[in-house]
Amino acid sequence: MRLLEVLAKHDVHATFFLIGRYVSQRPEIAREIVQAGHIVGNHTLTHPLLTLKSEAEIRRQLLACRAALHDAVGDHSNLFRPPFGGRRPAVLRIARELGLEPVMWNVTGYDWKAPSAEVIEKKVARQIRGGDVILLHDGGHKNLGADRSQTVIATDHLIARYKEEAYEFVTIPEMMSKPAVSSQPSAVR
Repeated sequence: MRLLEVLAKHDVHATFFLIGRYVSQRPEIAREIVQAGHIVGNHTLTHPLLTLKSEAEIRRQLLACRAALHDAVGDHSNLFRPPFGGRRPAVLRIARELGLEPVMWNVTGYDWKAPSAEVIEKKVARQIRGGDVILLHDGGHKNLGADRSQTVIATDHLIARYKEEAYEFVTIPEMMSKPAVSSQPSAVR
């Protein structure tokens, strides 16, 4: 997994929101992510647009992903990122009833259609302000094995650039435990 190599090279830990069906198919990938010190969170079982699903289906998606993650890695974070960012009050209520903490992003590389690394970098750079949650993809939601080589290259360049500018990269749980206002450079991941 080249992405894990890039993160290790820069001594950066990230938060990965994993799709349960892929965790079940390749639990060793989830284990490798956790063993490398990264955080994993719930991204539903099959990546549906939850705004179009019944409450029963929303609950099933979240519980099934939780079970897949637990089977693969044991204890894991209570973080949840809705696919496509799709949420409505029922989605958020059900997630919280299940003890999940919804997480969104405010910076995206728009990398799901695998543009060049340069395009991804430019899109992220235009949005960075500090204190950001960056959305990048290490896979695809339609099939296992999506080519994310350009995202990996962009990630390498972005980390190097922003570390040079004294930004700090942290996981979502680390970011959530930090004060809202600080005189120090803000986290970008």
